[in-house]
Amino acid sequence: MIDLDKAKAVIVDKNHSFAELEKGSGASIPTLKAYRADPEKLRSARWSTVHKLAQLYDAKH
Repeated sequence: MIDLDKAKAVIVDKNHSFAELEKGSGASIPTLKAYRADPEKLRSARWSTVHKLAQLYDAKH
């Protein structure tokens, strides 16, 4: 699984709060809400944000 797929999985998983995602990724809550509404937006996100979200996935799975 590539980082983009992991980041999408974390974003759409509603067991992760926006506060937790913000702390782990450094992205703002409005940005994270936009990603949850349309996970394809992660394709144009900063690599560092996608990578940090993927790390959250790795930590939970």
